Amino acid sequence: MSEKEYNPLENVQSHDWNKERLAQLKQLMPDLFTNDGELNINELKKVVDPKSVNETERYEFRWFGKSNAKREAFTPTDATLVYDEERSVNPSESENLIIEGENLAVLKLLSNSYREQVKCIYIDPPYNTGNDFVYSDKFNQDKKEYWEENETTENGYKIDTNTETDGRFHSNWLNMMYSRLLISRQLLKEDGVIFISIDDNEVHHLRKLCDEVFGEENFVSEIIWQKKTGASDAKTIATITEYILVYVKNFEKASNFFARNKNSYDIERYKYEDEFIKERGNYYIDNLDRGGLQYSKSLNYPIKCPDGTFTYPNGQKEFTDEGWIWKWSKKKLDWAIENKFIEIRKSKSKESGWAVCYKNYLLVDNEGNQIERSAPLKNLIVDVLNANSSADMKKIFNNSIFSYSKPVQLIKTILKYYSYNKDDLILDFFSGSGTTGQAITELNQQDGGNRKYILVQLPEATDEKSEAYKVGYKKISDITIERNKRVVEKIIKEKKKATPDLFKK
Repeated sequence: MSEKEYNPLENVQSHDWNKERLAQLKQLMPDLFTNDGELNINELKKVVDPKSVNETERYEFRWFGKSNAKREAFTPTDATLVYDEERSVNPSESENLIIEGENLAVLKLLSNSYREQVKCIYIDPPYNTGNDFVYSDKFNQDKKEYWEENETTENGYKIDTNTETDGRFHSNWLNMMYSRLLISRQLLKEDGVIFISIDDNEVHHLRKLCDEVFGEENFVSEIIWQKKTGASDAKTIATITEYILVYVKNFEKASNFFARNKNSYDIERYKYEDEFIKERGNYYIDNLDRGGLQYSKSLNYPIKCPDGTFTYPNGQKEFTDEGWIWKWSKKKLDWAIENKFIEIRKSKSKESGWAVCYKNYLLVDNEGNQIERSAPLKNLIVDVLNANSSADMKKIFNNSIFSYSKPVQLIKTILKYYSYNKDDLILDFFSGSGTTGQAITELNQQDGGNRKYILVQLPEATDEKSEAYKVGYKKISDITIERNKRVVEKIIKEKKKATPDLFKK
């Protein structure tokens, strides 16, 4: 056989037994491996010879690169922001900002002027699906070096690999998020709040990460969003939900700002009206006596009825210790009778013929204090589907040019969970197509607010095969800017149309 002839055995390696044995060990004892799939030698030593390992254990969340990510968050940047007049809309009137740039560098720059000025942050970061993501946290290089480091560029923009096979699948994503959350916390007001959209891949890691950045005591909720009604291609259980993590900077100062559902009470229940005390609002009545509570002799006393007789709890004519009591003390009852919070009504079911009732007012509680009838909002959003995002884009561009945006109504719903002043500042540093900007602009139109926003988006290249690229949007940040321009122009046009020209015949 000549040298040029094909040899099927040429360059063929023997079987990698070490790789197979390591895979078998991981299958048998997965607890010996890190979250990144690497064998933890100390854990293996504990199995072989527990006495050989001497360590002090504590609860902590660790991953590769964590310390460097923290240092990077607080390292100064020499980047600068440059005003682009040509791409701006109403710059002399609007206080909104859309910034095209790497968001960690931008957050550092914003911290100079906006430290503790932001009331709300909403972000929809890139989900860790195993695809590459365009974030690199080295800012001591010139522009060319930054984008072309390691010769891993695509259309001029740096791509960091993050595949499950590189051994740092979770670590890479956590490092990217850790530094940005650390610096963004510095921008929040003491009563500020952050909402973070996330899916199943990293929700548990993100929760632990936020516990460290914002403090476990400042966790508020993990809102569940039903984004679609079905997933027929699922092999096991169909996943139709995502999550929005909610943290505040200071729970003590921020907890009172969460909105409440004012429609949660049945107003029809308040059907009675006081003839002489109208400022209390309508009321309904409830029995003052109750069984099944812990018995107390001090709450089992006689109450004088309109006919001069006396009644005990459960309509008894005389004292018994069968377990029934009044809900209120004698002292509170005397105060309630004097202030007309008590009604004693005829009753056919009571042995004494009388039922003692207390009034539940719509506007005043049983202590005489003004109240607002409402209930906490629930951690479930079911009336907004992800499919709505395509319709949102078509209304603005007459084409669905961006496939990964959140629905405008979802952002509006999230923002309504927190009670803002109507001139508060809201930040989104993973702004994508700019949905947050549109949601805030439309909210201002609806309630007369003057909320401001700052959007930050990397000049990431659009796919050459995408509709966005075909119609001229070479970067996602181009879409961010153009979308919010068109939203403003649409509102201005609608206002002009709604206002009649008084000088036109």
